[in-house]
Amino acid sequence: MDHRVHAAALAEGTSHLSGYSPCGDNESALAVARSLGATVLPVEDAAGTLTITGIGAHAGCLQNEAIHVGESGLLTRLMIPIVAVLGKGNVRITDMMASFGVLLASENARSNAFNDVFVPLTVKNNLVPGKAEISGKDGSQLISGLLTALPLTGKNSTLYVEDPKSIPYMFITVDVLGKFGIRIQSEMEGDDIFLQTQDWGHCSQITFKVKGNQQIKAADLAIEGDWSAAANFLVAGAIFGSLDLDGLDTASLQADLSIMDILTEAGASLSRLDEEKTLHVQRAPLNAFHFDLNQCPDLFPIVAVLAAFCQGESRLAGVNRLAGKESDRGKAVADMLTQMGVKNRIEDDEMIICGRSLQQRLLTGTLLRGGSYTSLHDHRMVMALKVAALGADRPLTIDDEACVAKSFPSFHEIFNKIKH
Repeated sequence: MDHRVHAAALAEGTSHLSGYSPCGDNESALAVARSLGATVLPVEDAAGTLTITGIGAHAGCLQNEAIHVGESGLLTRLMIPIVAVLGKGNVRITDMMASFGVLLASENARSNAFNDVFVPLTVKNNLVPGKAEISGKDGSQLISGLLTALPLTGKNSTLYVEDPKSIPYMFITVDVLGKFGIRIQSEMEGDDIFLQTQDWGHCSQITFKVKGNQQIKAADLAIEGDWSAAANFLVAGAIFGSLDLDGLDTASLQADLSIMDILTEAGASLSRLDEEKTLHVQRAPLNAFHFDLNQCPDLFPIVAVLAAFCQGESRLAGVNRLAGKESDRGKAVADMLTQMGVKNRIEDDEMIICGRSLQQRLLTGTLLRGGSYTSLHDHRMVMALKVAALGADRPLTIDDEACVAKSFPSFHEIFNKIKH
């Protein structure tokens, strides 16, 4: 939801965003919107509609000396380029911003670290429009921030993204900005496989052409259901029973829509009910699968649990993308699986998981090992652990379950309902 809130906060006029669901990340996004100077009215209707009157953003309009982004890495990265256009703020950044003339100074080398970057940082200089070639191997979040900020500069810009990862998130940004009146052209390049299949995993470069002097305009739109959260319930249904989910758009650009492809490759039964308004998943014999999660790294924990119940050796690519999440998720997932008695190993960028079907585990007494587990205060690890607990030989306890409030405060309540 962050892209929509930020666009509405920067827009000229009043926007209405329906379908808002409160959680830690969303509340942080609203706090940032307010700190930019936008007016955010409380949700008062059954549709959960946010009313946001934006600041009519333009270069140099921000008076704040600091923008606080809470604990959201996404918010931090999105805001850095925006702050570099609108004014100054204590934010963090990676080296790619230097390509557009932005310098950063660490204020405290002992403050909170995120990957190889320390916060708070002071953004110095303004964003300079132009042409730049940057690496996308570390993800999409700063790139999304640049795509939001560059239209507000005085001249046209061209952004060449080499080795892009999390490509769907970049195009979500372009799509959302388009709904707020911003036009960005894009062109993807890749090898022969990409040319034949348009498989984003084989895309080697994306070129974004951004016109300057654009104005973000208010819009009314709905906030989509979250495929990242839904993936946990879909996997639970595919392994342990059946489940119906409403409110999901199967035409969405969300990266984690890939869970449908993953489940289908594993042999799960998926169908649409009620004129395609309800997604139905049904338990079926599950077999090993290979899938590249570089474009959807947030799915890794729950897909690893799925692989533990798929007969054979599954291979999940994208391990190298996981170190900078709320935990070192690659190591966290490997440690979780090992503690559960699931053989796994990491080779280069792949995690290889030796799974067994639920039926075989029941027949041979090899259910996952219960006991005490750590979530490492990572909301996605909690959700994956709760699903895994459905196939454990004894109760499974987690040291910190409350951290799910970061993205899904009602997860436990809803999850407990599906168990009965």
